[in-house]
Amino acid sequence: MAARVMATVNSQSSILRPSDYAHLLVNHLKHDAEVKHILPRRRLSLRVGDERYCYLILKGRAAFHRQSDDLLMATITAPSVIGIANLHQMLMDGYIKTLVPCDISILKMDTVNDIVSTNQLWEPLAKHMMIIAGKLFESSKQLSAPSSYDIVRAQLNELSNEEHAIRNNITAEKYIRDKTHLSRSGVMRILADLKEGGYIEIHRGKLIKIVKLPEKY
Repeated sequence: MAARVMATVNSQSSILRPSDYAHLLVNHLKHDAEVKHILPRRRLSLRVGDERYCYLILKGRAAFHRQSDDLLMATITAPSVIGIANLHQMLMDGYIKTLVPCDISILKMDTVNDIVSTNQLWEPLAKHMMIIAGKLFESSKQLSAPSSYDIVRAQLNELSNEEHAIRNNITAEKYIRDKTHLSRSGVMRILADLKEGGYIEIHRGKLIKIVKLPEKY
C-alpha cells in the first residue's frame, strides 16, 4: 500500500448530516397525524398501488433502500421526513426498513401538499430538496469511484461517522455490501489487508476504529 495517507473524514459527514430543514418540516407535518409504533426490521414502501406516502421519523432510526435493487442509500435518524420528493410525482421509488423500534407518522401526499401550501413551506421544502439532491450526488460519486478500494474507503469513512448504535449492530462487510454492488470476497480481502496493515481496527467483523486509510491500495 502506498505510504501517502488520507485523513479520516470529518465526524460530520455531508451525506449523514441531517437536513437543516427536516426539523421544521416535521414540526408542521406531524400536527394531527397519527403516530404509529413500528417494530424493528419492518418495511414501509413509499408507494402502495397508486398512492404515494410520506413518512415522518419522529423517534428511532431507519434505513432507506432503493426499490429496484434493494441498495441501501442512507441511514436515517429522527427527526426526518422521507418521501416528500414524490410530492407531485413518483421521482424516488424506495422503501424504509426500521433498524430499531420507531415512532412514525404516515401521510398521504394530498395531505402533505395541503399542509405545505397552508403554512407557506415551499421555500424550506425547496432548500431541503437541494440538500437531498446534493447528498444523492455525493453518494453517486462515491459508488462510481475508479476502483473497488476507493468505494470501500468511502464507505468505511461513512460507517465510522454513523451513530455507535448502528456501527455496533452491523459488520463492516455487510454495511459496505448493502450500499454497493461489490462482491463479498473482494470486500473481505480489502478489509483483511487494511486490518493486517494496521489501518483499521475490526472486532468480530465490526469496525472499531479507523487509524488511517491509504489513498492508494
